[in-house]
Amino acid sequence: MVDPRLSEYLTRLGASPDVMAGLDHDGDLIGLAGDLTLSRGLDLTLADVAARCGVTPDQVRSLYAALGLDVDRLAGFGEGDVELVTLTMADGTGLVALAGAELFRVIGRSLRRVAEAGVAAYVQDIESPPDEYGADLVGLAELNKTATGLAVDLGAALGPIFRHHLWVTVRDQRAGQDGVGPAQLIRSGIGFVDLVGFTPMAQELSPIDLMALVESFEQKAHEVATAQGGQVVKSIGDEVMIAASDHETVAGIALTLVQSFGESAATRPRGGVSAGEVVFRLGDFYGPIVNRASRLADAAEPGEVLTDIEPAASGWVSLRSVGSRQLKGFADPIDAWAVEPGP
Repeated sequence: MVDPRLSEYLTRLGASPDVMAGLDHDGDLIGLAGDLTLSRGLDLTLADVAARCGVTPDQVRSLYAALGLDVDRLAGFGEGDVELVTLTMADGTGLVALAGAELFRVIGRSLRRVAEAGVAAYVQDIESPPDEYGADLVGLAELNKTATGLAVDLGAALGPIFRHHLWVTVRDQRAGQDGVGPAQLIRSGIGFVDLVGFTPMAQELSPIDLMALVESFEQKAHEVATAQGGQVVKSIGDEVMIAASDHETVAGIALTLVQSFGESAATRPRGGVSAGEVVFRLGDFYGPIVNRASRLADAAEPGEVLTDIEPAASGWVSLRSVGSRQLKGFADPIDAWAVEPGP
């Protein structure tokens, strides 16, 4: 039996009786409050957008496919979509013509991750079964509506943040390519840090505790990298890849992150660091330097950061020789050093 107060509230938001009749669970109706917020203003069809922009529906469909979106699954289109299609598909001057479709695939993947993080905040917490809250259903629906509205507003406000990231990225890339030959290469420090013993621990922890551990690790990596002038390139479960303009910085980030867990931690990080010319493509790094940093992390002991950077080029960090190491995928052993805090 649907709570009549909840039904009345959703009607005021614009829900039709037919839509509400198809949702027989109060939790689904609470989610409907967010759905109505997300779909507000999306009154145009695919054909409307194509006609307004002077392109074909198939062209619009292809653009959104590059962004990771199936137009047949969308709630509709709005004026923002008209602006997007006009900007990207203008003949000769649109972003598709100037940058190519690969850029849009990266944008789509990145925004999907942002959306998934936002959805986790209100679907997992707010749309959980109402019995878990013991709260007023209308209050929960209102909370869902508010949280969804804030997420939509955040999306509209991302422009200044993106502009700031462009400013920093342009300067980092110019510095990294100074004196480097091909435009696809950049000089960079690369590091990997992972949690030792994560796999067996994952078998023992509850899903909630496991999620908390991963989130804590990723958050700490982001904080340390940002504070020291580097970046987290990506995270893969129990491992993060970091990058910075020079080997001193990336070594400092890896060492700080490893040491932040302490010797008493149930699972301790370890890291590997290398530096040199790498392929920089669509926000990611590739090449032997990247592979070497990853394999050095695999060879490190818990609480240790290994590098192949020779002491003469170590900068502020101190290095302790650990001898030669045979890294997986490399034909010859390499000399390795453990990174330690400088004097």
